[in-house]
Amino acid sequence: MESKRFDAIIVGEINIDLVLWRVPMPEYEKEQLAEEMRFTMGSSSAITAHNLAALGARVAFVGKAGDDIFGHYMTEQLRAAGVDTSHIIMDPTLKTGATIVLANPPRKALLTYLGAMRDLVLEDIDWDFIASGHHLHLGCFFLQTGIRAEVWKLFSRARELGLTTSLDTNWDPDEEWGEDLQRALEHTDLFLPNDDEAMRIAGTKNLKEAMEHLGDKVTTLVVKRGGEGAIARKGGHEVAVPPRQVKVVETTGAGDSFNAGFIFQYLQKKPLLDCLEYGNACGALAVTELGGTGAFRDPAAVQTNLRKIMYGG
Repeated sequence: MESKRFDAIIVGEINIDLVLWRVPMPEYEKEQLAEEMRFTMGSSSAITAHNLAALGARVAFVGKAGDDIFGHYMTEQLRAAGVDTSHIIMDPTLKTGATIVLANPPRKALLTYLGAMRDLVLEDIDWDFIASGHHLHLGCFFLQTGIRAEVWKLFSRARELGLTTSLDTNWDPDEEWGEDLQRALEHTDLFLPNDDEAMRIAGTKNLKEAMEHLGDKVTTLVVKRGGEGAIARKGGHEVAVPPRQVKVVETTGAGDSFNAGFIFQYLQKKPLLDCLEYGNACGALAVTELGGTGAFRDPAAVQTNLRKIMYGG
């Protein structure tokens, strides 16, 4: 992975998370109390970028944020993790988005203001910069409404430039799971939905059927199953791993951290099962702290804790 400047370039959304932990479901006209609060990095793409850098990859981020306190916080956190932020556009006419996470492990609810993530468009992409990477990843497909219809063009051009591509849709707030995605999948090497998303995209309530349907559309399909582990399919061959046993504090960013781990091994051309095991361990590590990046702030500790999760001790 040394012939280019970056191992991975992440194109995606930038917003902060305000995590309220152990909180009852709010009711109008009532004030209720949370046990804990954390202001932290949010957004699927940014969490993946941060945690992929913490694992040791050379990572760059392409996105758009408001020139405001939230936008500066996010870029500072990414830079502190070693992520190149030179192609994050800070627009003073926009507001950086925010998500309120109501966490009551193992469940959570999300309230999101999209903000500037709606305004990233294909014309913002610097193709010479994209060419400096080995791999291109995009998260939160459905929330990136400015570029969503042209992700297929982004991925197609990236492949022409020699990059591999990966995609995580996250949830579709409109629950339409539409044609924009189907076209993007035609240019996707690595698709990383969770099990519920996979079944909805495939139009079935049966995971096996969803795996067969989506596995025919992309080179490698990886389905995250939360407390049931993960399963991957490539060329008709399937492998699965069970969940890792850890004390769950809060689940925000678990799937994004899984993505970081899987991509890290994928870029080193490790076998599919090794990629799946490492992604699974990274997802497990993420839930041991509040916030999607809480367990990935110290790279040395990350490696120590991953070894404990994977091998015991």
